[in-house]
Amino acid sequence: MLDNNKVETSEINTSRPESSESSESSESSESSESSESSESSKDSKSSKLISDVIDNFLHRVLDIEDCANDFLPVAINKYNENAKRLDAEVLMHKGLLNAEVDTDKKPHNLKNLRKSLKEIDRHNSSLPVDTLEKSLFIYLFAAFDKYIGDLISVIYQLKPDLYKNIHKEILLSEVLQYESMDELRKETLNKEIETIKRKGYVEQFKDLEDKFSIKLSKFDLWPHFIESAQRRNLFTHCDGIVSKQYLDICKNVGVKFKKEPLIDDQLKIGKVYLFRTCFIISKVAVMLGHTLWRKTQPTDLDNADTHLTNVIFDFLDMENWGKAISLSEFALELPKISTEQTHCIFIINYAIALKSIENNKKAQKELGKKDWSATTYDFKLAHAVLTDDFSRAKDLMIRIGTDGELISELAYHDWPLFKDFRNSKEFLDAYEKVYGYKYSSKLTSLAVEKKSNIDENSSTE
Repeated sequence: MLDNNKVETSEINTSRPESSESSESSESSESSESSESSESSKDSKSSKLISDVIDNFLHRVLDIEDCANDFLPVAINKYNENAKRLDAEVLMHKGLLNAEVDTDKKPHNLKNLRKSLKEIDRHNSSLPVDTLEKSLFIYLFAAFDKYIGDLISVIYQLKPDLYKNIHKEILLSEVLQYESMDELRKETLNKEIETIKRKGYVEQFKDLEDKFSIKLSKFDLWPHFIESAQRRNLFTHCDGIVSKQYLDICKNVGVKFKKEPLIDDQLKIGKVYLFRTCFIISKVAVMLGHTLWRKTQPTDLDNADTHLTNVIFDFLDMENWGKAISLSEFALELPKISTEQTHCIFIINYAIALKSIENNKKAQKELGKKDWSATTYDFKLAHAVLTDDFSRAKDLMIRIGTDGELISELAYHDWPLFKDFRNSKEFLDAYEKVYGYKYSSKLTSLAVEKKSNIDENSSTE
């Protein structure tokens, strides 16, 4: 009997029914290879789902950064050009009025002058740059809110036992409205996600910590993340006017202002602050996604590491050194990494980013923590390149040949590791000796191929 016509969602059985004795017998006759294949397929599915959620959000952040880079300068230029145009028009109309002999034309010139003066009033009251910055800033957090919901949804989908942690009562009359238990579970989770998303990020992260028994807010950028989220609230609800709640929450999480704002002050965004927030929220999203991924799918560690490696590589390829450095530091601080090879890749990519911002001293310090003599020729080559030993790098390229364990011909063209080395005589000589043709000829071939792909994509649109 259901007490008080209510059902505890934590009591809903989310696992499959137990098999009968005959099915157990049938299952036991299956080969271990089939079992391993099933487990591998499950891991592959989970890695694709979670990685897609993370990647989609990172692309939304990149969209915001692209819009800021592309359109903020346009808005600034248009605003300034409009100011110059209006100044010139006013001077022209005044000049015509002062020099006007024909009184019949005077009303027309006065009308044009009044029109220009009204346009000046509108121009002086307009804030196109601020409006663009605020819009992009608010959308950044709207995208992050969606990311939180998508991430939780995927994790519950992959680990149905988590539904038992949702402690809500549902009227029996409501339960009977659903055609299946899956539909009920989906709706219950949607309501749970909406409840979480309505809370501030301090409460959201606390809820997630409790649900998954893990620490999520112990990182250096936490105060900056919360401050920017609170600033989003100010711009969403009161056009950036500082409130006591904003100051109290910032104080509670340890925000240190250069100059603390006062209640009723109006905050600004600005391009620097916008991009700083994009940087912070990108790192928070990746850390949150990977921490929950590794906690809830411990057998999928290899796929998680591969994804994190790819994310860092993409930022290296875009020459977004700040994000590459920050995520490399996160990667190297992970409590568990799938393989020693992956650990080496994290170190190499970290050193590439450090060296690219001319922090060679720290890059060499990180490289010095590893005994590279015990690694494969691929890593020895990477170490030689990063320590500017191009002569040794040339010898290692020749020794590796056309394909190494990690390095292929395409890697010499794409991997940021070889960015400077590619311009050296040692590289060009080794490349020609290994592949039998010049680096420039292959580069031309790749360029033609990529142009062909662009043309094909354009023709299908």
